[in-house]
Amino acid sequence: MKALVWHGEQNLSYEDVADPQADGDEVVLDVELAGICGSDLHGYRGHPGPRVPPLVLGHEVVGTVEGKRYAVYPLIGCGACERCAAGEDNLCSSWRLVGMHRAGVFAERVLVPRRSLVPLPEGLDSRRAVLAEPLACCVGALAGETPERAVVLGAGPIGLLTVFLLARAGTRVRAVDPVASRLDTARLLGATDFEGPAELAVDAAGFEATWAAAIDAVAAGGAVVVLGLGTAEGSFPMATLVRRAIRLRGQFAYSRAEFARAVEILAAGELDLSWTSDAPLADGARAFRDLVDRPAELSKVVLRP
Repeated sequence: MKALVWHGEQNLSYEDVADPQADGDEVVLDVELAGICGSDLHGYRGHPGPRVPPLVLGHEVVGTVEGKRYAVYPLIGCGACERCAAGEDNLCSSWRLVGMHRAGVFAERVLVPRRSLVPLPEGLDSRRAVLAEPLACCVGALAGETPERAVVLGAGPIGLLTVFLLARAGTRVRAVDPVASRLDTARLLGATDFEGPAELAVDAAGFEATWAAAIDAVAAGGAVVVLGLGTAEGSFPMATLVRRAIRLRGQFAYSRAEFARAVEILAAGELDLSWTSDAPLADGARAFRDLVDRPAELSKVVLRP
């Protein structure tokens, strides 16, 4: 079969690889659509983390198994701890991720645990359903909070989807991003403006500057949620956090229930998809390059095998 294989840094190759074989509790998913995540770009930019080339990247996917359509919950916990029993594989101490620790979804077919299959409701088109994984990150970040006013820092796909969720819940939400076209997209998804501080700030970028800006954006006693991983370490205005009694929370991924909730929200059909684009898997290397080099033109690219 064909796959987009990452060979380290900016070396991506569309090539033949061995077909996956179903084994035990795992099944072969025929990939229909696969989204490029910002975390997939980390290795491409020279920050591989636990990724070891050669590797098929990707963990946002819609496909079929035996004729039935599924999204995939791509986090794989140990299956035995309390966190896994609660459906919180993202908090398992030995979690692994499709496309990071094992072959991912930028291929014609991919091997996944059967319990990772999330059935898609009738009427939910694949172009919308492939956003279940990034939207689930935003569902987890908000944890059901519906503040009157919120600020989202970073208007990449995660920031944009966070704006959508907040606006959908009736929150007045301001988006912050240095790229003007991304702010236009944020307004399309419900961003507006308001005077004064917010009750909640969501940092979907994750840099020293946005950490500080998020704290400055909220009123005393407000909350900051950090989702972005733009930088791993740095200085942080801890004294301001303490003296203004700001609540700070880091959010990693999503529980199984939050992923299912994301699918439900997408099935409602309210999300505008005009800011997304698609490309053949064979052109995946170009899509990666364009996402890095042309951020004003592209926000989300979905690959088609």
